Amino acid sequence: MSAAGDRHMDKVAQLPCIICFYKLGIETKPVSVHHVTVPADDHAVAPLCYEHHQGSTGVHGLHRRSFERMWKLDEIGLLALTNRAIAEGR
Repeated sequence: MSAAGDRHMDKVAQLPCIICFYKLGIETKPVSVHHVTVPADDHAVAPLCYEHHQGSTGVHGLHRRSFERMWKLDEIGLLALTNRAIAEGR
């Protein structure tokens, strides 16, 4: 992991859950940093609360395709919302 990757992941870890914030209108913390690429890239991460990361409505709980159908959001969308939150100074 690079120092720049560490800084970016630290910044993302301070954001609210992307799903809760942009889809449900609530600010949920703490979050886990979800890698959206394989192999893992520390610059391609999104903040997700436990429920939306590993819970029954989460990317790992539902598996990727069901998650995308439920939330109308794919991994690129997660990154776009993460970048939006950073730009908005969340």
